[in-house]
Amino acid sequence: MVQNGQIPANSWKGERLNKYETVKALPELKSHSAFLKEVDSIALQKSVETLADAYHRYYKKQTKYPRFKSKKHPIQSYTTKMTNQNIAVIGNHIKLPKLGLVRFAKSRDVQGRIMNVTIRRHPSGKYFVSIGTEAEVSAWPKTHSAVGIDVAQ
Repeated sequence: MVQNGQIPANSWKGERLNKYETVKALPELKSHSAFLKEVDSIALQKSVETLADAYHRYYKKQTKYPRFKSKKHPIQSYTTKMTNQNIAVIGNHIKLPKLGLVRFAKSRDVQGRIMNVTIRRHPSGKYFVSIGTEAEVSAWPKTHSAVGIDVAQ
């Protein structure tokens, strides 16, 4: 990650992105760029984590080079993790850090412990909320019978 001299202590220039050093540099980046203060810190850390994962996959020759997605990209998303009860579903509202209560159309009840939330805007202008949860999964009862399926073309 090259910053063209914007940050005085820029020790993380190099071929590979070090996610831990980049996360440590976020407070200093916030002092130089006011728009970074608009987003909660957990979302910034998650975006650095996603970028580091993309570079890691690229260097292992699993994917192509990561593409830059600007504010003008038609599909935008925002992901934040649950820490200190900063995310909660209250009726048909969801409480998000730095946004407060946001009304949404709940298609089903949230079961389990909330782990993360992703808000995504599609080109049509509609917003979608995905809530990742951790829940207990019960095993299906065993029937002790076999099923044969013939798939013919």
